[in-house]
Amino acid sequence: YNDFPHMRWLGAALSNTPIFDSSHVGSWYCIETHVRLNDAGQSNGVFEMWINGALEARKASLNWLGNYSAYGLNSLFIENYWNAGSPAAQDRFMDRLVVSTQPIGC
Repeated sequence: YNDFPHMRWLGAALSNTPIFDSSHVGSWYCIETHVRLNDAGQSNGVFEMWINGALEARKASLNWLGNYSAYGLNSLFIENYWNAGSPAAQDRFMDRLVVSTQPIGC
């Protein structure tokens, strides 16, 4: 974590539902993601995200690991980064967080 000299940008995949805008404040969402790591040295990894059961973001041909093949996923971070800091004090709540090898569904 924070190993900035060894990080590489994999690009962005934006969703359609603006869950952070003022008209969505106070609503709960079921957010489900899927990550498939690439084979070492290949660009065949995948990231997918569903909001309330609808696929909203997908990015394929990812190279998460480079040539590294000794391990798979070893951590989970849930965060929201604002480059210049949040414009106001805010709260975010998460409930029923599950890590699974199969889809859970909403």
